[in-house]
Amino acid sequence: MSQLRQKLGEAAGRNHELLAVLTESDYAAPALKQNTSYISDLKSQITETDKTINRLHASTEKERKEHVKVRDSVMRRYASKLQGHKGQEKFSAKQDKEEREFLEAWQQEREAQERREELGRALEEAEKEKKSLESDSAKHDEAQRELDQLYQNIFGGPTPEVPGEDELEQALSRNRDYYQQCQQQAGRDKQAAQTLEQARGRLGQAVNNMHDSLQASNFDRFGGGALFDLMERDALSKAQMNYNWCKQAMADAARAQPAIPPLGEVAIDHGHVLGDIMFDNIFSDFAQHDRIRNSAMQMQQAMNHLQSIIKEQKGRVQDAQRLEKTALQQLEDSRIELQKIRSEAFERLAGEGGQGAVGGDAKLPAYSA
Repeated sequence: MSQLRQKLGEAAGRNHELLAVLTESDYAAPALKQNTSYISDLKSQITETDKTINRLHASTEKERKEHVKVRDSVMRRYASKLQGHKGQEKFSAKQDKEEREFLEAWQQEREAQERREELGRALEEAEKEKKSLESDSAKHDEAQRELDQLYQNIFGGPTPEVPGEDELEQALSRNRDYYQQCQQQAGRDKQAAQTLEQARGRLGQAVNNMHDSLQASNFDRFGGGALFDLMERDALSKAQMNYNWCKQAMADAARAQPAIPPLGEVAIDHGHVLGDIMFDNIFSDFAQHDRIRNSAMQMQQAMNHLQSIIKEQKGRVQDAQRLEKTALQQLEDSRIELQKIRSEAFERLAGEGGQGAVGGDAKLPAYSA
Protein backbone atom coordinates (compact mmCIF):
# COMPACT_ATOMS: atom_id res chain seq x y z
CA MET A 1 0.00 0.00 0.00
CA SER A 2 1.37 3.41 -1.01
CA GLN A 3 1.95 6.14 1.58
CA LEU A 4 -0.90 8.21 0.13
CA ARG A 5 -3.28 5.25 0.26
CA GLN A 6 -2.30 4.65 3.87
CA LYS A 7 -2.98 8.30 4.78
CA LEU A 8 -6.31 8.16 3.01
CA GLY A 9 -7.28 5.06 4.89
CA GLU A 10 -6.33 6.55 8.25
CA ALA A 11 -8.20 9.81 7.58
CA ALA A 12 -11.26 8.40 5.79
CA GLY A 13 -13.40 8.28 8.92
CA ARG A 14 -12.63 11.84 9.95
CA ASN A 15 -13.16 13.02 6.38
CA HIS A 16 -16.65 11.52 6.44
CA GLU A 17 -17.45 13.20 9.78
CA LEU A 18 -16.27 16.62 8.60
CA LEU A 19 -18.20 16.40 5.34
CA ALA A 20 -21.32 15.51 7.31
CA VAL A 21 -20.85 18.56 9.56
CA LEU A 22 -20.39 20.81 6.53
CA THR A 23 -23.49 19.40 4.86
CA GLU A 24 -25.60 19.96 7.99
CA SER A 25 -24.36 23.50 8.63
CA ASP A 26 -23.90 24.75 5.08
CA TYR A 27 -27.12 26.76 5.32
CA ALA A 28 -25.83 28.82 8.27
CA ALA A 29 -23.63 31.43 6.54
CA PRO A 30 -26.19 32.72 3.99
CA ALA A 31 -28.97 32.47 6.59
CA LEU A 32 -26.88 34.47 9.07
CA LYS A 33 -26.26 37.16 6.47
CA GLN A 34 -29.97 37.41 5.76
CA ASN A 35 -30.78 37.39 9.47
CA THR A 36 -28.32 40.22 10.16
CA SER A 37 -29.88 42.31 7.41
CA TYR A 38 -33.35 41.57 8.79
CA ILE A 39 -32.32 42.65 12.30
CA SER A 40 -30.84 45.88 10.94
CA ASP A 41 -34.09 46.59 9.10
CA LEU A 42 -36.16 45.87 12.22
CA LYS A 43 -34.06 48.23 14.32
CA SER A 44 -34.47 50.93 11.70
CA GLN A 45 -38.23 50.42 11.70
CA ILE A 46 -38.32 50.52 15.50
CA THR A 47 -36.42 53.81 15.53
CA GLU A 48 -38.85 55.37 13.05
CA THR A 49 -41.85 53.94 14.91
CA ASP A 50 -40.62 55.41 18.20
CA LYS A 51 -40.39 58.80 16.53
CA THR A 52 -43.92 58.37 15.19
CA ILE A 53 -45.23 57.38 18.63
CA ASN A 54 -43.68 60.45 20.21
CA ARG A 55 -45.19 62.67 17.54
CA LEU A 56 -48.61 61.02 17.83
CA HIS A 57 -48.51 61.14 21.61
CA ALA A 58 -47.94 64.89 21.50
CA SER A 59 -50.85 65.22 19.08
CA THR A 60 -53.07 63.02 21.25
CA GLU A 61 -52.25 65.02 24.34
CA LYS A 62 -53.07 68.24 22.52
CA GLU A 63 -56.41 66.86 21.32
CA ARG A 64 -57.17 65.47 24.78
CA LYS A 65 -56.63 68.83 26.41
CA GLU A 66 -58.83 70.55 23.88
CA HIS A 67 -61.52 67.89 24.31
CA VAL A 68 -61.45 68.20 28.11
CA LYS A 69 -61.45 71.96 27.87
CA VAL A 70 -64.61 71.99 25.74
CA ARG A 71 -66.27 69.23 27.73
CA ASP A 72 -65.72 70.90 31.08
CA SER A 73 -66.35 74.48 29.95
CA VAL A 74 -69.19 75.57 32.20
CA MET A 75 -69.15 79.11 30.88
CA ARG A 76 -69.50 77.96 27.27
CA ARG A 77 -72.31 75.65 28.17
CA TYR A 78 -74.05 78.47 30.06
CA ALA A 79 -73.51 80.84 27.12
CA SER A 80 -74.96 78.30 24.73
CA LYS A 81 -78.06 78.05 26.88
CA LEU A 82 -78.45 81.82 26.78
CA GLN A 83 -78.26 81.63 22.98
CA GLY A 84 -81.12 79.16 22.90
CA HIS A 85 -81.47 75.94 20.95
CA LYS A 86 -79.00 76.93 18.21
CA GLY A 87 -76.37 77.82 20.76
CA GLN A 88 -76.73 74.45 22.45
CA GLU A 89 -76.43 72.67 19.09
CA LYS A 90 -73.28 74.65 18.28
CA PHE A 91 -71.73 73.76 21.63
CA SER A 92 -72.65 70.06 21.20
CA ALA A 93 -71.18 70.04 17.70
CA LYS A 94 -67.96 71.58 19.00
CA GLN A 95 -67.82 69.05 21.81
CA ASP A 96 -68.43 66.16 19.38
CA LYS A 97 -65.72 67.45 17.05
CA GLU A 98 -63.10 67.70 19.80
CA GLU A 99 -64.04 64.27 21.13
CA ARG A 100 -63.81 62.73 17.67
CA GLU A 101 -60.43 64.30 16.95
CA PHE A 102 -59.13 63.12 20.33
CA LEU A 103 -60.34 59.55 19.72
CA GLU A 104 -58.82 59.51 16.22
CA ALA A 105 -55.47 60.73 17.53
CA TRP A 106 -55.57 58.20 20.36
CA GLN A 107 -56.43 55.40 17.92
CA GLN A 108 -53.47 56.28 15.70
CA GLU A 109 -51.14 56.34 18.69
CA ARG A 110 -52.47 52.99 19.92
CA GLU A 111 -51.96 51.41 16.48
CA ALA A 112 -48.39 52.74 16.37
CA GLN A 113 -47.73 51.30 19.82
CA GLU A 114 -49.09 47.92 18.75
CA ARG A 115 -46.85 48.05 15.69
CA ARG A 116 -43.91 48.85 17.96
CA GLU A 117 -44.71 45.84 20.13
CA GLU A 118 -44.89 43.59 17.06
CA LEU A 119 -41.53 44.87 15.85
CA GLY A 120 -40.06 44.31 19.30
CA ARG A 121 -41.25 40.70 19.37
CA ALA A 122 -39.93 40.11 15.84
CA LEU A 123 -36.55 41.58 16.83
CA GLU A 124 -36.39 39.38 19.92
CA GLU A 125 -37.06 36.25 17.85
CA ALA A 126 -34.58 37.30 15.16
CA GLU A 127 -31.84 37.87 17.75
CA LYS A 128 -32.52 34.42 19.25
CA GLU A 129 -32.25 32.91 15.79
CA LYS A 130 -29.04 34.85 15.19
CA LYS A 131 -27.35 33.15 18.16
CA SER A 132 -28.24 29.74 16.77
CA LEU A 133 -27.06 30.69 13.29
CA GLU A 134 -23.80 32.10 14.66
CA SER A 135 -23.19 28.81 16.47
CA ASP A 136 -23.86 26.73 13.35
CA SER A 137 -21.80 29.09 11.20
CA ALA A 138 -18.87 28.84 13.60
CA LYS A 139 -19.24 25.06 13.58
CA HIS A 140 -19.19 25.11 9.77
CA ASP A 141 -16.09 27.33 9.64
CA GLU A 142 -14.25 25.17 12.15
CA ALA A 143 -15.08 21.99 10.23
CA GLN A 144 -13.96 23.63 6.99
CA ARG A 145 -10.65 24.71 8.53
CA GLU A 146 -10.03 21.21 9.87
CA LEU A 147 -10.90 19.65 6.53
CA ASP A 148 -8.56 22.05 4.74
CA GLN A 149 -5.77 21.11 7.12
CA LEU A 150 -6.55 17.41 6.76
CA TYR A 151 -6.39 17.63 2.98
CA GLN A 152 -3.23 19.74 3.10
CA ASN A 153 -1.50 17.14 5.25
CA ILE A 154 -2.49 14.37 2.87
CA PHE A 155 -2.37 15.98 -0.55
CA GLY A 156 0.20 18.77 0.00
CA GLY A 157 3.00 18.48 -2.51
CA PRO A 158 3.13 16.23 -5.60
CA THR A 159 0.45 13.54 -5.66
CA PRO A 160 0.71 11.69 -9.01
CA GLU A 161 -1.61 8.99 -7.62
CA VAL A 162 -4.50 11.47 -7.87
CA PRO A 163 -4.73 12.66 -11.50
CA GLY A 164 -5.38 16.39 -11.84
CA GLU A 165 -4.87 17.17 -8.13
CA ASP A 166 -1.49 18.83 -8.55
CA GLU A 167 -2.76 21.05 -11.37
CA LEU A 168 -5.78 22.16 -9.32
CA GLU A 169 -3.57 22.78 -6.30
CA GLN A 170 -1.34 25.06 -8.38
CA ALA A 171 -4.39 26.82 -9.83
CA LEU A 172 -5.69 27.43 -6.31
CA SER A 173 -2.36 28.95 -5.30
CA ARG A 174 -2.34 31.25 -8.34
CA ASN A 175 -5.94 32.31 -7.77
CA ARG A 176 -5.24 32.98 -4.10
CA ASP A 177 -2.30 35.24 -4.98
CA TYR A 178 -4.36 37.00 -7.63
CA TYR A 179 -7.26 37.56 -5.24
CA GLN A 180 -4.94 39.00 -2.61
CA GLN A 181 -3.52 41.41 -5.21
CA CYS A 182 -7.03 42.49 -6.24
CA GLN A 183 -8.07 42.84 -2.62
CA GLN A 184 -5.08 45.02 -1.82
CA GLN A 185 -5.63 47.20 -4.89
CA ALA A 186 -9.32 47.65 -4.04
CA GLY A 187 -8.29 48.66 -0.52
CA ARG A 188 -5.78 51.19 -1.84
CA ASP A 189 -8.30 52.68 -4.26
CA LYS A 190 -10.92 52.95 -1.53
CA GLN A 191 -8.45 54.63 0.81
CA ALA A 192 -7.41 57.04 -1.95
CA ALA A 193 -11.07 57.93 -2.59
CA GLN A 194 -11.62 58.63 1.12
CA THR A 195 -8.51 60.83 1.22
CA LEU A 196 -9.74 62.76 -1.82
CA GLU A 197 -13.04 63.40 -0.04
CA GLN A 198 -11.09 64.85 2.88
CA ALA A 199 -9.14 67.00 0.44
CA ARG A 200 -12.39 68.24 -1.08
CA GLY A 201 -13.63 69.25 2.36
CA ARG A 202 -10.53 71.34 3.02
CA LEU A 203 -10.54 72.84 -0.46
CA GLY A 204 -14.19 73.77 0.04
CA GLN A 205 -13.17 75.64 3.19
CA ALA A 206 -10.45 77.40 1.19
CA VAL A 207 -13.04 78.45 -1.42
CA ASN A 208 -15.20 79.87 1.38
CA ASN A 209 -12.20 81.66 2.85
CA MET A 210 -11.52 83.30 -0.49
CA HIS A 211 -15.14 84.37 -0.67
CA ASP A 212 -14.87 85.94 2.81
CA SER A 213 -11.69 87.72 1.82
CA LEU A 214 -13.33 89.00 -1.34
CA GLN A 215 -16.26 90.38 0.65
CA ALA A 216 -13.95 92.11 3.14
CA SER A 217 -11.96 93.55 0.25
CA ASN A 218 -15.15 94.81 -1.35
CA PHE A 219 -16.08 96.69 1.84
CA ASP A 220 -12.52 97.98 2.09
CA ARG A 221 -12.72 99.52 -1.39
CA PHE A 222 -15.49 101.83 -0.20
CA GLY A 223 -13.88 103.14 2.96
CA GLY A 224 -13.96 100.06 5.21
CA GLY A 225 -10.68 100.94 6.83
CA ALA A 226 -7.99 98.90 8.57
CA LEU A 227 -10.46 96.48 10.17
CA PHE A 228 -11.53 95.12 6.79
CA ASP A 229 -7.89 94.97 5.71
CA LEU A 230 -7.19 92.69 8.68
CA MET A 231 -10.30 90.56 8.00
CA GLU A 232 -9.25 90.25 4.36
CA ARG A 233 -5.76 89.01 5.24
CA ASP A 234 -7.00 86.68 7.96
CA ALA A 235 -9.30 85.00 5.45
CA LEU A 236 -6.45 84.76 2.94
CA SER A 237 -4.24 83.15 5.57
CA LYS A 238 -6.93 80.56 6.35
CA ALA A 239 -7.39 79.88 2.64
CA GLN A 240 -3.66 79.26 2.27
CA MET A 241 -3.62 76.90 5.24
CA ASN A 242 -6.60 74.88 3.96
CA TYR A 243 -5.20 74.77 0.44
CA ASN A 244 -1.83 73.50 1.70
CA TRP A 245 -3.62 70.78 3.72
CA CYS A 246 -5.57 69.84 0.59
CA LYS A 247 -2.36 69.50 -1.46
CA GLN A 248 -0.85 67.23 1.19
CA ALA A 249 -3.97 65.04 1.17
CA MET A 250 -3.75 64.87 -2.63
CA ALA A 251 -0.16 63.69 -2.37
CA ASP A 252 -1.21 60.99 0.14
CA ALA A 253 -3.97 59.84 -2.23
CA ALA A 254 -1.52 59.72 -5.16
CA ARG A 255 0.79 57.42 -3.20
CA ALA A 256 -2.08 54.95 -2.87
CA GLN A 257 -3.19 55.40 -6.50
CA PRO A 258 -0.45 56.84 -8.78
CA ALA A 259 -3.02 57.57 -11.51
CA ILE A 260 -4.34 60.48 -9.43
CA PRO A 261 -2.93 63.70 -10.94
CA PRO A 262 -1.65 66.66 -8.90
CA LEU A 263 -4.09 69.45 -8.21
CA GLY A 264 -1.93 72.26 -9.56
CA GLU A 265 -0.90 75.53 -7.97
CA VAL A 266 -3.19 78.30 -6.78
CA ALA A 267 -1.47 81.64 -6.31
CA ILE A 268 -2.95 83.35 -3.27
CA ASP A 269 -1.88 86.99 -3.26
CA HIS A 270 -1.64 88.17 0.36
CA GLY A 271 -0.97 91.76 -0.62
CA HIS A 272 1.62 94.08 0.92
CA VAL A 273 1.40 95.12 4.54
CA LEU A 274 3.13 98.48 4.10
CA GLY A 275 1.44 99.40 0.87
CA ASP A 276 -2.09 98.13 1.66
CA ILE A 277 -2.38 98.85 5.38
CA MET A 278 0.19 101.47 6.38
CA PHE A 279 -0.39 103.54 3.23
CA ASP A 280 -3.94 102.48 2.47
CA ASN A 281 -5.67 104.26 -0.41
CA ILE A 282 -8.45 103.56 -2.89
CA PHE A 283 -6.03 102.61 -5.66
CA SER A 284 -4.27 99.96 -3.58
CA ASP A 285 -7.65 98.66 -2.37
CA PHE A 286 -8.96 98.21 -5.92
CA ALA A 287 -5.72 96.58 -7.05
CA GLN A 288 -5.77 94.13 -4.13
CA HIS A 289 -9.44 93.36 -4.78
CA ASP A 290 -8.57 92.35 -8.35
CA ARG A 291 -5.72 90.14 -7.12
CA ILE A 292 -7.99 88.42 -4.58
CA ARG A 293 -10.68 87.90 -7.20
CA ASN A 294 -8.11 86.28 -9.49
CA SER A 295 -6.95 83.97 -6.67
CA ALA A 296 -10.57 83.10 -5.86
CA MET A 297 -11.16 82.12 -9.50
CA GLN A 298 -8.07 79.90 -9.41
CA MET A 299 -9.33 78.27 -6.21
CA GLN A 300 -12.72 77.54 -7.77
CA GLN A 301 -11.02 76.10 -10.83
CA ALA A 302 -8.99 73.85 -8.52
CA MET A 303 -12.24 72.71 -6.88
CA ASN A 304 -13.73 71.88 -10.29
CA HIS A 305 -10.58 69.93 -11.15
CA LEU A 306 -10.73 68.03 -7.88
CA GLN A 307 -14.39 67.16 -8.49
CA SER A 308 -13.42 65.51 -11.78
CA ILE A 309 -10.51 63.69 -10.09
CA ILE A 310 -12.86 62.32 -7.43
CA LYS A 311 -15.31 61.15 -10.10
CA GLU A 312 -12.53 59.28 -11.91
CA GLN A 313 -11.33 57.71 -8.66
CA LYS A 314 -14.84 56.52 -7.82
CA GLY A 315 -14.82 54.76 -11.19
CA ARG A 316 -11.50 53.09 -10.29
CA VAL A 317 -12.95 51.95 -6.97
CA GLN A 318 -15.92 50.35 -8.72
CA ASP A 319 -13.65 48.65 -11.27
CA ALA A 320 -11.34 47.37 -8.53
CA GLN A 321 -14.25 46.04 -6.51
CA ARG A 322 -15.68 44.24 -9.54
CA LEU A 323 -12.26 42.73 -10.22
CA GLU A 324 -11.96 41.70 -6.57
CA LYS A 325 -15.38 40.04 -6.70
CA THR A 326 -14.46 38.15 -9.87
CA ALA A 327 -11.15 37.04 -8.37
CA LEU A 328 -12.91 35.84 -5.23
CA GLN A 329 -15.32 33.77 -7.33
CA GLN A 330 -12.39 32.26 -9.25
CA LEU A 331 -10.71 31.41 -5.95
CA GLU A 332 -13.94 29.90 -4.68
CA ASP A 333 -14.36 27.80 -7.82
CA SER A 334 -10.82 26.48 -7.66
CA ARG A 335 -11.26 25.58 -4.00
CA ILE A 336 -14.44 23.67 -4.76
CA GLU A 337 -12.79 21.76 -7.59
CA LEU A 338 -9.75 20.91 -5.49
CA GLN A 339 -11.88 19.79 -2.55
CA LYS A 340 -14.03 17.72 -4.89
CA ILE A 341 -11.14 15.84 -6.46
CA ARG A 342 -9.61 15.21 -3.05
CA SER A 343 -12.91 13.95 -1.67
CA GLU A 344 -13.23 11.61 -4.65
CA ALA A 345 -9.90 10.12 -3.68
CA PHE A 346 -11.48 8.99 -0.41
CA GLU A 347 -14.47 7.60 -2.30
CA ARG A 348 -12.24 5.59 -4.63
CA LEU A 349 -10.44 4.21 -1.61
CA ALA A 350 -13.78 3.20 -0.15
CA GLY A 351 -14.76 1.58 -3.44
CA GLU A 352 -11.54 -0.41 -3.42
CA GLY A 353 -12.21 -1.63 0.12
CA GLY A 354 -9.89 0.73 2.01
CA GLN A 355 -10.00 1.16 5.77
CA GLY A 356 -12.53 3.54 7.29
CA ALA A 357 -14.59 3.56 4.11
CA VAL A 358 -16.60 6.67 3.45
CA GLY A 359 -20.08 6.34 1.98
CA GLY A 360 -20.23 7.01 -1.75
CA ASP A 361 -23.46 8.95 -1.34
CA ALA A 362 -21.94 11.63 0.91
CA LYS A 363 -22.89 15.07 -0.39
CA LEU A 364 -20.19 17.66 -0.91
CA PRO A 365 -21.08 21.02 0.63
CA ALA A 366 -20.39 24.33 -1.02
CA TYR A 367 -16.92 25.58 -0.11
CA SER A 368 -17.26 28.99 1.56
CA ALA A 369 -14.59 31.64 1.26
